[in-house]
Amino acid sequence: MLIQIDPELPESWLVARAAEVLRRGGVAVIPTDTVYGLACGISHPEAIERIYALKQLDPKKPLAILVPDLKVASLYATGISTSVFRMMRRVLPGPYTFIFEATKDVPRIMLRRRRTIGLRMPANAIVTGLLAELGEPLLTTSVRQPDDQFLNDPVEIEQRYGAKVNLVIDGGVLLPQPSTVVDLSGEVPELVREGKGDVEALGMF
Repeated sequence: MLIQIDPELPESWLVARAAEVLRRGGVAVIPTDTVYGLACGISHPEAIERIYALKQLDPKKPLAILVPDLKVASLYATGISTSVFRMMRRVLPGPYTFIFEATKDVPRIMLRRRRTIGLRMPANAIVTGLLAELGEPLLTTSVRQPDDQFLNDPVEIEQRYGAKVNLVIDGGVLLPQPSTVVDLSGEVPELVREGKGDVEALGMF
């Protein structure tokens, strides 16, 4: 099922319809401020398994946790110091993924071979609406072609994934550029990947 939602001013009734699919344990393709991603609610282990199967992901590969604010982020991540909190508050929402040590509230399926998680707070009105309507974080991983290139056209995504997921949200064609990834799980911050997010804005490197 493909539904079109205005990326600038999302229609509330359509956001509620999409959130209900996720609330029932469905898997959806959603737009973010970087790329399209497969997504599900964090409290649905069967949906998480479906995402791993759909992308044929190794258990070592993490899914990102999409959160509405830093208060919710602190439920899933440990070691957020005062300085890191201030930095995150300054740059988020935005195209960054921050890696932290995981708390016990992170689904065990995501910690089979790791003890860290990636947190995201995308600057995307559709994601913001979904998180507010759903009332829990989303788990997500990028949608790619077999050659590992990002899929950025929702019509093409529907053709490829429509029969395998419960919903595809058309938020427009994206210029795919992955998030900047920073590992904050150790004593020294590590830049894992330089992407869309401005590294200099972090004030760490």
